[in-house]
Amino acid sequence: MQPTDKFALRKVFGAQRRERTAEHLELARSRIRRHILDRCTWSSVAAYMPMRTEPGSHELLDELHRRGTKVFVPSVLADNDLDWRPYPAGDALGVDAIAAVDVVLVPALAIARDGTRLGRGGGSYDRALKRVAADIEIVALLFDGELVDELPSDDWDMPVTAAVTPSGWRAVGESWRTLRG
Repeated sequence: MQPTDKFALRKVFGAQRRERTAEHLELARSRIRRHILDRCTWSSVAAYMPMRTEPGSHELLDELHRRGTKVFVPSVLADNDLDWRPYPAGDALGVDAIAAVDVVLVPALAIARDGTRLGRGGGSYDRALKRVAADIEIVALLFDGELVDELPSDDWDMPVTAAVTPSGWRAVGESWRTLRG
């Protein structure tokens, strides 16, 4: 896919996600969950509550929590920043809580091989990811076909370090530490 404007790409990737069957979605989520759980040695994870068409899953969050991993999920504040709270329940911890986790699992519509992340366009995650230490992995959960060669990028876009698809875990980006450091 050739890079174009972000708005058009969001429409394309969003439409592809809406076309997935429930069976395809569950199989993809199951495989992604297995890849993450097989690697999990983290004591704390910032994750997200998945929307109906996203490859993340509540089962992933539940299993991380069941294994004793502290899981934090966001809520969007009035200024579009992200506050964090313990999963499955707990009081808000503040916007800086993301700075203390071992790994961050982020939503994305697509990721480029250089680590550029295409989100939904609100800027909430780009703002939150600036608070994450440079040595912490930022991992996008994707469907196969959403890891692409290039995506348009703006100065405020925060790169990711890995992408997990049903096919596996892939490191992305070489300059992510420089951009975040």
